[in-house]
Amino acid sequence: MPRTRADVARTDKLDEIVEAARGRLVDGGYGALSVADIARQLGVAQNAIYWYFPTKDHLLVAAVEGILHDILDCKPKRGAAVDRVLWFAERLHEFQDLRLTIRERARSSEAVAAFERNVVGLLRLLLVNSLSEVATPDHIDDAADAVMALCEGVLLRDISAAHRRRLLRFGIERLLGPESTV
Repeated sequence: MPRTRADVARTDKLDEIVEAARGRLVDGGYGALSVADIARQLGVAQNAIYWYFPTKDHLLVAAVEGILHDILDCKPKRGAAVDRVLWFAERLHEFQDLRLTIRERARSSEAVAAFERNVVGLLRLLLVNSLSEVATPDHIDDAADAVMALCEGVLLRDISAAHRRRLLRFGIERLLGPESTV
């Protein structure tokens, strides 16, 4: 019989569930995210997980949110705009499979759709901030959208990391001009 663990703080229980979900997402993607398996791994009833996360999609959102926070904690504070954007693109690449999963799940889950809108807004804000030194205020939105489109397009291609980086650098430098490498 699964344990109730009344002596464990609510936040600790949440953290354990989310950490287990993150591990499954990183190792096997959305298909590996099984509430029953996570419950077995943690030695709790499935209903205990559903107490905190009403659906598997809510659990997905919490796990991906944690992954994103870890990525953002490492963002560079300084450097040339092109280098900051390349860092951004590499993080998008690492996160690409989960981004595609989020996009797919957003079609049928309002919780995931709302999360996706927030993530896109956050990523766009990061780009705007990275480009603020090299794009004029009246062009910053277009520059951010163009760089985002470039990154997304290049990330869809099945190419080596070195080739991906070369293409991104080429496109970013052309979009932003020579001042982007300063």
